[in-house]
Amino acid sequence: MVASWTDNINLKKVCSEYRVGLWQCPQFLFLIMGIIIILAMLVTYVVASRYQEPELAALTVLVLTAILFALGNLVVKAFEKVALSSRSKSEFISIMSHQLRSPLSAIKWQLSLLLQGQSSKAYSTGNYLETIMQQNDRMIRAVNDLLEVNRIEDNDLILRPQKFSLKNLTSKIIEEYNKYASAYNAQISLLADGELPEVFADEERIGRVTEHLLDNAIRYSINGGKITISLENKENKILWKISDEGHGISPAEQKRVFEKYFRSPSAARYQTGGSGVGLFIAKAIIQQSGGEIGFSSQESKGSTFWFSLPINKTS
Repeated sequence: MVASWTDNINLKKVCSEYRVGLWQCPQFLFLIMGIIIILAMLVTYVVASRYQEPELAALTVLVLTAILFALGNLVVKAFEKVALSSRSKSEFISIMSHQLRSPLSAIKWQLSLLLQGQSSKAYSTGNYLETIMQQNDRMIRAVNDLLEVNRIEDNDLILRPQKFSLKNLTSKIIEEYNKYASAYNAQISLLADGELPEVFADEERIGRVTEHLLDNAIRYSINGGKITISLENKENKILWKISDEGHGISPAEQKRVFEKYFRSPSAARYQTGGSGVGLFIAKAIIQQSGGEIGFSSQESKGSTFWFSLPINKTS
């Protein structure tokens, strides 16, 4: 009982559990408001009893009211953050249950057929095992994304920057995705000026960012079209762009594109997969690497996503 009571008054511990600072924590703000209300009553009483000027008492009340109003605004914002966190949790459960259920169902179905000995010449045991491996990789990627989100939220995202060629990395990823793109009747092209300077960043994680942006471009190019990736040297940074001729993003959705667990209604409409954390992770990686990330889009005309990375080591 005593331990529970002491835990409740340990505001720093309570706020850390919410993953918010003291000035964003409802319990702390309510405590501050309570203290100010008590002080306001005392100050108003002292001013009213010692001084005859009503203007001074009124001014004191106005100042304290303004302070309380500002704190009330902070309380509202704190509750909004908690509400958004709750919504994100619900979205996370919904999205991840779908993301994990689909490959698990596929694996179960493939194993069931193998156990029943229903392989054929058209679809051999090797094909079944390859499908199982693909679905297993899909689940591993989903879990890795969750771990990455958790690291970002805990400010524990550790990057291992080094010099590498972003052009060579992009060429390698395009080669790996060409077969996947052909299934969507999409054509990938790379435009880069000669020899570009190397960038200084975490090659593995930048590879994930590049893969995610390319994967998105392919997924939303359902009717086919050109996907163009370009690289250019710009002001001591390498600017990387990818443009598609897909469905684009509506103005109402654009402000939420980099939010955690956000998936646009068009993603469901066109039955594209994804957990809604790829762009959230990409933004965190690029910004922590000393670069910038952004996009432009028009409905029914396509989208262009871009990011920049420093050429030299950042301090």
